[in-house]
Amino acid sequence: MTYVSHHADKFRDLTTDDAYRSWLISRNQGPIVHHSGDMQWKRLLVLARLTRNHVKGFFAAIRVALVADKMRRVQRELSLRGVRYDASPKASTDRGGR
Repeated sequence: MTYVSHHADKFRDLTTDDAYRSWLISRNQGPIVHHSGDMQWKRLLVLARLTRNHVKGFFAAIRVALVADKMRRVQRELSLRGVRYDASPKASTDRGGR
């Protein structure tokens, strides 16, 4: 299969491509510097936020484990004294009875 080149293809209008190229060259854009102080400060803030969230998650997990252990001990103590205690989900989340 042969490619037939037309005379119009040789002299097609390139003004739109040239206009875009000249716009890219002439625009006033600041340099991208990843080692600037602002960028390092932002990275430090992100690292601090992630660290804080991990520490909060750690203490939340410790708190959940302590509460579960305390509830097991209370249930065991009550069962030794002959009192049956069934913790329902409503009773553990109801704070109006304080």
